Amino acid sequence: MTSTNWSPTPHASSRNAFRLVAGLAVALTLGAGVGVVAATHPRAPGAGAAPAVPATVTVTAEAAPAPTVTIPAPPVTSGRAAAATPADRFADGTYLVGTDVEAGSYRSPGPAPGGNGHCYWARLRAVGASKIVADQLTTGAARFTARKGEYVQVAGCEFTRG
Repeated sequence: MTSTNWSPTPHASSRNAFRLVAGLAVALTLGAGVGVVAATHPRAPGAGAAPAVPATVTVTAEAAPAPTVTIPAPPVTSGRAAAATPADRFADGTYLVGTDVEAGSYRSPGPAPGGNGHCYWARLRAVGASKIVADQLTTGAARFTARKGEYVQVAGCEFTRG
Protein backbone atom coordinates (compact mmCIF):
# COMPACT_ATOMS: atom_id res chain seq x y z
CA MET A 1 0.00 0.00 0.00
CA THR A 2 1.28 3.41 -0.87
CA SER A 3 1.26 6.22 1.58
CA THR A 4 -0.52 9.40 0.56
CA ASN A 5 0.38 12.81 1.92
CA TRP A 6 -2.89 14.60 2.38
CA SER A 7 -1.40 17.91 3.59
CA PRO A 8 -1.64 20.54 0.87
CA THR A 9 1.47 22.04 -0.67
CA PRO A 10 1.59 25.79 -0.04
CA HIS A 11 1.15 27.91 -3.10
CA ALA A 12 4.11 30.02 -4.25
CA SER A 13 2.23 33.29 -3.59
CA SER A 14 1.59 32.36 0.05
CA ARG A 15 5.34 31.65 0.52
CA ASN A 16 6.06 35.12 -0.91
CA ALA A 17 3.47 36.63 1.40
CA PHE A 18 5.17 35.06 4.41
CA ARG A 19 8.50 36.57 3.34
CA LEU A 20 6.85 39.97 2.90
CA VAL A 21 5.23 39.89 6.35
CA ALA A 22 8.48 38.74 7.97
CA GLY A 23 10.41 41.55 6.22
CA LEU A 24 7.92 44.16 7.40
CA ALA A 25 8.14 42.91 10.97
CA VAL A 26 11.95 43.19 10.93
CA ALA A 27 11.78 46.70 9.43
CA LEU A 28 9.27 47.89 12.05
CA THR A 29 11.38 46.50 14.84
CA LEU A 30 14.53 48.20 13.57
CA GLY A 31 12.66 51.48 13.01
CA ALA A 32 11.26 51.42 16.53
CA GLY A 33 14.71 50.74 17.94
CA VAL A 34 16.25 53.66 16.07
CA GLY A 35 13.43 55.92 17.27
CA VAL A 36 13.99 54.92 20.92
CA VAL A 37 17.74 55.52 20.65
CA ALA A 38 17.20 58.93 19.02
CA ALA A 39 14.72 59.94 21.70
CA THR A 40 16.91 58.91 24.61
CA HIS A 41 20.18 60.29 23.24
CA PRO A 42 19.59 63.79 21.79
CA ARG A 43 22.39 65.32 19.74
CA ALA A 44 24.24 68.38 20.87
CA PRO A 45 23.38 71.58 19.00
CA GLY A 46 25.65 72.13 16.00
CA ALA A 47 27.01 68.57 16.11
CA GLY A 48 26.32 67.64 12.54
CA ALA A 49 22.67 68.48 12.78
CA ALA A 50 21.00 70.08 9.79
CA PRO A 51 20.15 73.77 10.22
CA ALA A 52 16.66 74.49 11.48
CA VAL A 53 14.11 75.23 8.75
CA PRO A 54 11.64 78.00 9.55
CA ALA A 55 8.11 76.70 9.94
CA THR A 56 5.41 77.84 7.53
CA VAL A 57 2.25 79.03 9.22
CA THR A 58 -0.94 79.53 7.22
CA VAL A 59 -3.53 81.89 8.65
CA THR A 60 -6.99 82.08 7.11
CA ALA A 61 -8.57 85.50 7.49
CA GLU A 62 -12.32 85.86 7.70
CA ALA A 63 -13.77 87.61 4.64
CA ALA A 64 -15.35 91.01 5.08
CA PRO A 65 -19.13 90.88 5.13
CA ALA A 66 -20.87 91.64 1.83
CA PRO A 67 -22.37 95.13 1.57
CA THR A 68 -26.07 95.44 2.24
CA VAL A 69 -28.09 96.47 -0.80
CA THR A 70 -31.54 97.92 -0.27
CA ILE A 71 -33.95 97.82 -3.18
CA PRO A 72 -36.96 100.08 -2.76
CA ALA A 73 -40.37 98.48 -3.11
CA PRO A 74 -42.38 99.44 -6.18
CA PRO A 75 -44.98 102.14 -5.58
CA VAL A 76 -48.42 100.99 -4.52
CA THR A 77 -50.95 101.59 -7.28
CA SER A 78 -54.64 100.98 -7.75
CA GLY A 79 -53.92 97.92 -9.88
CA ARG A 80 -54.97 99.61 -13.12
CA ALA A 81 -52.30 100.30 -15.73
CA ALA A 82 -51.87 103.96 -16.50
CA ALA A 83 -53.12 104.83 -19.96
CA ALA A 84 -50.23 105.59 -22.27
CA THR A 85 -50.72 108.91 -23.99
CA PRO A 86 -49.56 109.28 -27.58
CA ALA A 87 -46.56 111.54 -28.07
CA ASP A 88 -46.83 114.93 -29.73
CA ARG A 89 -43.10 115.02 -30.52
CA PHE A 90 -41.01 112.24 -32.11
CA ALA A 91 -37.87 111.53 -34.16
CA ASP A 92 -36.37 108.54 -36.05
CA GLY A 93 -38.66 105.49 -36.07
CA THR A 94 -42.00 104.11 -37.22
CA TYR A 95 -45.10 104.99 -35.16
CA LEU A 96 -48.79 103.97 -35.15
CA VAL A 97 -50.92 107.12 -35.26
CA GLY A 98 -53.43 107.23 -32.40
CA THR A 99 -51.35 104.84 -30.23
CA ASP A 100 -47.70 105.93 -30.45
CA VAL A 101 -48.24 109.49 -31.71
CA GLU A 102 -51.31 111.73 -31.82
CA ALA A 103 -53.24 112.28 -35.02
CA GLY A 104 -52.81 115.76 -36.46
CA SER A 105 -50.42 118.08 -38.29
CA TYR A 106 -46.66 117.88 -37.64
CA ARG A 107 -43.80 120.24 -38.51
CA SER A 108 -40.01 119.89 -38.60
CA PRO A 109 -37.48 122.73 -38.97
CA GLY A 110 -35.37 120.38 -41.10
CA PRO A 111 -32.58 117.80 -40.77
CA ALA A 112 -31.25 117.08 -37.29
CA PRO A 113 -27.83 118.62 -36.46
CA GLY A 114 -25.01 116.12 -36.89
CA GLY A 115 -27.11 113.97 -39.25
CA ASN A 116 -26.67 113.32 -42.97
CA GLY A 117 -28.37 116.61 -43.97
CA HIS A 118 -31.65 115.00 -45.09
CA CYS A 119 -35.07 114.67 -43.49
CA TYR A 120 -37.45 111.88 -44.58
CA TRP A 121 -41.05 111.25 -43.57
CA ALA A 122 -43.67 108.83 -44.86
CA ARG A 123 -47.33 108.09 -44.08
CA LEU A 124 -47.97 104.36 -44.43
CA ARG A 125 -51.12 102.21 -44.65
CA ALA A 126 -51.39 99.34 -42.19
CA VAL A 127 -52.38 96.96 -45.03
CA GLY A 128 -52.47 96.95 -48.81
CA ALA A 129 -50.21 96.45 -51.79
CA SER A 130 -48.85 100.01 -51.80
CA LYS A 131 -48.23 101.02 -48.23
CA ILE A 132 -46.93 104.53 -48.93
CA VAL A 133 -49.73 107.11 -48.77
CA ALA A 134 -47.35 110.09 -49.00
CA ASP A 135 -43.65 110.75 -48.34
CA GLN A 136 -40.96 113.40 -48.74
CA LEU A 137 -37.16 113.62 -48.64
CA THR A 138 -36.00 117.17 -47.97
CA THR A 139 -33.02 119.22 -46.87
CA GLY A 140 -35.27 121.94 -45.41
CA ALA A 141 -38.41 122.28 -43.32
CA ALA A 142 -41.15 119.64 -43.64
CA ARG A 143 -44.85 119.30 -42.79
CA PHE A 144 -47.46 116.50 -42.95
CA THR A 145 -50.82 115.50 -41.44
CA ALA A 146 -51.10 112.05 -39.82
CA ARG A 147 -54.45 110.24 -39.57
CA LYS A 148 -55.46 107.74 -36.91
CA GLY A 149 -54.80 104.11 -37.91
CA GLU A 150 -51.97 104.78 -40.34
CA TYR A 151 -48.24 104.61 -39.62
CA VAL A 152 -45.71 107.45 -39.74
CA GLN A 153 -42.05 106.77 -40.50
CA VAL A 154 -39.39 109.41 -39.82
CA ALA A 155 -35.60 109.50 -40.40
CA GLY A 156 -33.03 112.27 -39.88
CA CYS A 157 -35.30 114.86 -38.24
CA GLU A 158 -37.65 115.58 -35.37
CA PHE A 159 -41.33 116.45 -35.76
CA THR A 160 -43.54 118.41 -33.34
CA ARG A 161 -47.33 118.54 -33.40
CA GLY A 162 -48.79 121.91 -34.32
